[in-house]
Amino acid sequence: MDRGGSQKKRHKAVANVDIISNLPDVIKDKILCCLPIKEVLGTCLLSRKWRYTWASMTELTFREDDFDLGSSIEEGETKKFVNFINMVLSLHNGPILKFELNARRVHLLSAGGHIHRWMLMLSRNGVKEIQIRTKIWRNHKIPSSFFSCEELEYACLQGCIFQLPPLFTGFKRIHTLHFIDFCATENNIGELVASSPNLEKLILSRLLSFADISIHSTKLKILRVDGMFKHLSLVTPHVSSAVINLQVNTGYVPRAGCNFNLSQFIGSLLDIENISLLGHAFECAAHGILPGKLPRLLNRLTEITLEIDLGNMKEANAAHCLFQVAPNLRRVELQLIYRGYAAPTSNFWDSIDHQAGLFNNLDTVVLSNFAGSCAESGFLKLLLEDAPVLRIAQIKDNNKLDKESLKRLLKMRRASKDAEVILL
Repeated sequence: MDRGGSQKKRHKAVANVDIISNLPDVIKDKILCCLPIKEVLGTCLLSRKWRYTWASMTELTFREDDFDLGSSIEEGETKKFVNFINMVLSLHNGPILKFELNARRVHLLSAGGHIHRWMLMLSRNGVKEIQIRTKIWRNHKIPSSFFSCEELEYACLQGCIFQLPPLFTGFKRIHTLHFIDFCATENNIGELVASSPNLEKLILSRLLSFADISIHSTKLKILRVDGMFKHLSLVTPHVSSAVINLQVNTGYVPRAGCNFNLSQFIGSLLDIENISLLGHAFECAAHGILPGKLPRLLNRLTEITLEIDLGNMKEANAAHCLFQVAPNLRRVELQLIYRGYAAPTSNFWDSIDHQAGLFNNLDTVVLSNFAGSCAESGFLKLLLEDAPVLRIAQIKDNNKLDKESLKRLLKMRRASKDAEVILL
């Protein structure tokens, strides 16, 4: 029996099978979605069965880095980039589940017109995920067709003016919303959140708002608000991670007009695990927190990050209140600043009762921009003497401390035999 000949025939038969052409459509789509869009169009040369496969791919990603646009992008190159997107969309056949445009260096010509046209097409193709990052700076309204994307689950938009259409009924499926470099003139954000019953993650980056923003949601789990705003009211009981970063620019939002009701926000929380109050958020909120007035213990809260003037009585009081309602606190990070326009307090932290067990479970503390003031040294002394399981105290002084101050710092008594003070 000629077994060798039979084996050769089998190998030859396998070699003649066109595996690439006979791949299932689902596999082809997965392959195309992993390639840069320009290479995707090149797959039409593989075989007849691949000729029009790209025209029905479910994910379209246009990144300027995938095009040879050079370091300084000229008008002609921008036209080619836009025309390429127009061509792909016009020839596309079938649902578009994901659309991503990353063109932060490209000056889109008639930006509003292009984006409006593309968004209208997406709203008719069952899109579930939209990401648009452009060089536009808060100068075009979000197209009304965006609010007609009924299947939308994830959205990230940059450089837009935010305004809800009058007949908007909400996004019923969306779980993540991310707006970057945008302007809100009314409480459209609060209305959008309220009409999105499955929204779990809300990120507002570099927000500019002159309105009273009021966000009430029982579904949100992750919240980040970063920018300039006049008034912020938050009632989000099931948020587990929250970052509030208030930036103040007197040319836009005067400090006196900023208001963030931290007491109300803290009082609404049930599941919070980590919270960060940065910029002027803690300063603006501190006046509304009175000692002993925070309503509940936050037993799941393990991490707190604050940008704080420890020598400011109101901010020191508010921080103390926050530490008191977090009995299971494991990590504290303070970005220390001196605001310079409030009467300092030098002995507040020295007066705290060490028997209260304020930092019983604290494992790590990070103090950035440590200058060795009386208030900062008083807080560090309290913490070292009141944290029995502390392992790491990281002090970043930016070369502000002299040798004598460093010696005093290293000699401070520590309740934890394992506590290590690290100077950076």
